[in-house]
Amino acid sequence: MKHYFLTPLLLCSAVSLANEHTSDTSWYDFLKQKRDSGGFFSAGLAVQNSRGLYQSEDFKVRPEFKGAYYFNNGLFIEYPGRSDKFDNQTAMGYNLGTTENWEFDVLLSMAHGELSYTSVQSSFKKDASPYFGVRAIGTIAGFDTMLVYGTNSNKMNYSNGLYGAAWLGKSWNVNNWHLYSSVGAQYRNAAMLDFYYGVPDNDAVLPAYDAKGGVNFIYRAGFKKPLNENWLVEGNFSVTRYADSIIDSPYSQSILQRNEDRSDTGRVFSLSISYVF
Repeated sequence: MKHYFLTPLLLCSAVSLANEHTSDTSWYDFLKQKRDSGGFFSAGLAVQNSRGLYQSEDFKVRPEFKGAYYFNNGLFIEYPGRSDKFDNQTAMGYNLGTTENWEFDVLLSMAHGELSYTSVQSSFKKDASPYFGVRAIGTIAGFDTMLVYGTNSNKMNYSNGLYGAAWLGKSWNVNNWHLYSSVGAQYRNAAMLDFYYGVPDNDAVLPAYDAKGGVNFIYRAGFKKPLNENWLVEGNFSVTRYADSIIDSPYSQSILQRNEDRSDTGRVFSLSISYVF
């Protein structure tokens, strides 16, 4: 239950900190102040190695596209995300307002990706879950910070799903190299995780299982190195420690027992070169 309140409390703390910085400014002025307009688009090629619970160890070369645009009226779209040091998910939304150190948005993004399970006895494919929520981006004690809280917006499959995330990161610039590192926690409540990892009572093969809410912990590190005005080399590495309720699911245990190239810890390494327009 304590995780249910974690991200909303952190968001309230962010609002409180922002309010302290704008004590001489009215909330009306705050809501009028939007982030600077503009954006970018890049296209390139990435080499990626990944392995996880629902992902066999895989090495692939793939095209990579990134972009974001922020309009004068506060509307924005991000693909695939706000910052490489945080969780990258395609998002669209509206900037509520900004202060000297904080930005507050309402947005539509993704709380859980599509999930497929296949075995000799059974198989299923479950659609991704979008969420509608609020996001705060700023600094706390010198750390880059992103806080998110939302509810799943897809009521066709299940209801009352909740998603929250908290990220802390740090960046350094060394001889034209941009380095970064971050840690994050992603919370999904019982309604959301049970939809993906719960086993119904009438399953003929696996024991019934009700998944509880849980937290994924993620560590990310990476670099960016411009080669010239337009060409950019990037590399990043991430490790994900899945929530216990995901690992304990009979679906997950069945996968781990049948596949030696699966892991109860997610891992991604990527190296790319891209042209920034």
